[in-house]
Amino acid sequence: MKAENLLAGAYDLHIHAQPDVVRRAQDLPSLAQAAAQAGMAGLLIKDHTTSTVGRCYTMNRVREKGPRFFSGLALNPPVGGLNPCAVESALRAGADVIFFPTYGAAHHISRWGAGRPPTAFPLPDRAYTGISILDENSRIRSECESILGMIAAHDAVLGTGHLSVPEILALLRLGRACGVKRMLVNHVSESVIAMDLDAQSEATALGAFIEHSFFALTASCPQSVSLEVMCDQIRQLGVNHVILTSDFGQVGNPPPVEGFAYYLEKMRAQGFSTEDLRIMVHDNPEKLMRGRAAVSPV
Repeated sequence: MKAENLLAGAYDLHIHAQPDVVRRAQDLPSLAQAAAQAGMAGLLIKDHTTSTVGRCYTMNRVREKGPRFFSGLALNPPVGGLNPCAVESALRAGADVIFFPTYGAAHHISRWGAGRPPTAFPLPDRAYTGISILDENSRIRSECESILGMIAAHDAVLGTGHLSVPEILALLRLGRACGVKRMLVNHVSESVIAMDLDAQSEATALGAFIEHSFFALTASCPQSVSLEVMCDQIRQLGVNHVILTSDFGQVGNPPPVEGFAYYLEKMRAQGFSTEDLRIMVHDNPEKLMRGRAAVSPV
C-alpha cells in the first residue's frame, strides 16, 4: 500500500495555515480541500499567537463532510503567557488543545533565539528572556495548576509546547495529579526539545503520547535530524506510544498534506509496515482526540 492511501482516515494534529502573522504555504480552504481529497479524518490548526477556535468552528460548519478541524491555544506573550483567563476563554469556546509556551518559552529562546525564524513571532521587547513554568525556587508556578485544572475539567488535551525536558516532565506529573487524561509531548525530535529516550519513556509512563513531527527533518528546522534518527527513536519506544504529525505550513516546505504523504512513504522505505504507520497516524491520534468532536461551547 502506498503512503498516500494511508492518508485515508488519517489525522495530522500539527499544521500551520493562513491566516497567521507570518506567511504560510496554504490557507484553510485550500488545506481543507487537499485533506478532503486525500480522505483525511482530522487536522489540528496551530497558531503560536492566538486561539484557532473561531476559524476551526467555521471550517467545521462549512465542511460538514470533513475533515474535522481541531483547535488550540498556545500560551505565548500575545495571550498573556501563563494566563488562566485566556485558557478559560478558549476552553469555554471549545478549544481542543492548550499548548504551553512555544516560541515565548525561556527554553525556546535559549535554544533557537528570540523572534528569529522559523518562529519570528511578536515579543514584548528585544530583551525578552521568555516564560518558564518554574519560579525562582524551581517550583511550578501556581498559574500552571489552575490551567491544568481547567484542561482536566474540559477534558481537553495538554500540549507541552517548547518547554525544557525537566519542565515537560514536571508538567506531566502535575497534569496527571490534576486529572488531565489527554497529554501530548510535542515534537520530541525537533532540536528545540531534543528529548532523549529515557525521558520519552518516563513521559509515556505518565500517560502521554509522544509526537514526532516531520518538520524536524527539513532544512527549515534549526539543527535538523535525520529520518534514521527519528525512526530509531520510534522503534525503541514503540509505535503504540507515538503520534506522527507534519508541523508543516512553512513556505519553504511542501504543503502539509503533500509533505505528510511524502514522509510517510520515506518511513515505509525505512521498514515501517502499513499497520505501524496506521497506528501512528490514525489509531493513536484518534485515541487522543476521541470524543472531542462532540464537545461544544458552554
